[in-house]
Amino acid sequence: MTMEESSLFFEQQAKENGYLRIAGVDEVGRGPLAGPVVAAAVVLPDDIAPQILGGVRDSKQLTEMARERYYEIITHSSAGCAVAQASEREIEETDIRQASLLAMRRAVDDLNPAPDYALIDGRDLPGLDIPGEAIIKGDSRSLTIGAASIVAKVTRDRMMVALDKQYPHYGFERHKGYPTKYHRIALSLFGICDLHRRTYAPVAKCLEKVETSAGFMALVEKIMQTPTVDGLNQLKDQFDKLILPPDEDYYLKTRLKYAVDSAKKELRRKKPSTVDRGADLETLAIDYMIRKGYALWERNFHCRQGEVDLIMNKDSLIVFVEVKSRSTKEFGMPYEAVNAKKRKKIILAADKYLLDRGMYQGWDIRYDVISILAPKNQPMQIEYFEDAFRVEGELG
Repeated sequence: MTMEESSLFFEQQAKENGYLRIAGVDEVGRGPLAGPVVAAAVVLPDDIAPQILGGVRDSKQLTEMARERYYEIITHSSAGCAVAQASEREIEETDIRQASLLAMRRAVDDLNPAPDYALIDGRDLPGLDIPGEAIIKGDSRSLTIGAASIVAKVTRDRMMVALDKQYPHYGFERHKGYPTKYHRIALSLFGICDLHRRTYAPVAKCLEKVETSAGFMALVEKIMQTPTVDGLNQLKDQFDKLILPPDEDYYLKTRLKYAVDSAKKELRRKKPSTVDRGADLETLAIDYMIRKGYALWERNFHCRQGEVDLIMNKDSLIVFVEVKSRSTKEFGMPYEAVNAKKRKKIILAADKYLLDRGMYQGWDIRYDVISILAPKNQPMQIEYFEDAFRVEGELG
């Protein structure tokens, strides 16, 4: 069975039994020590091409960038999408299993129009008013459940990032509430906050009020009040000379590293890097291809063999597109960078994409190049090379 067939197998089976509006349902957040459990319910449109979500699987197996990209595709193209949660207190009042089922039930109830069938990830049905089935490892076996997994994961991650500002001592922006070493040490140093699940063993150990030394808190405040990379690096030099208890030493140095990373990220936001500009030009290339009648299936497909910038489709044609951009002609035109070594990697990555999806028969394959010369304060020069190279002779 090919990936394309298996990804919609359960959905097709339900449709053959007369169901029309099928929701995929999944939850995230069973394992964290803090924060809610979040569930999503997604209904995909009947006419969606499975290849558009061809890389969708268990959200935990995807990179953050891939999840964000698929989140935008899913929320914009779905025929229905709803997110719900069960709070920390509800987790404590029942247990994490019951809270997870509650969140899933709420997500399905919030879909409008309502579905008439549900595909649930896991072993348990959450007590719905509609028929459905539980599918073990459903997030990697059903395209619709996989889509719900991504929506739930991205939503919960964004919530925890936002809550980090309210509870800055715990590092929620980094670990999203999971029991990392930094999080466990923060619990031992600061005690619990309102987001913590008090019935979880590592949290229950820290319920009593923690007395933290004034000297340690002064060092924490120094980090919080230092916004620049240079200033934080100066603090690092100071901290390296201190002799502190092991937990305090680990916490301060790790928190300092996080602060430096955040300060660098803010600098990139204010002054976009070449990578940021490249992503903008890649978006321009997508718009260019869409105007030519192609649909975007995937962006920035990565594998061990190589990578492909864009995978576009028109009817039975799959086009693997390499986007090259430069701001000057000093080192040649952008397309000249697509040399034999680069072409080989593109072809190998394309083969991996096709193999994983069982799409090695019945499709026409082409390799295109879009070259963008984008000098500052001057008009862009876009060149499109259709059928720029072929497999023959490239892999010898």
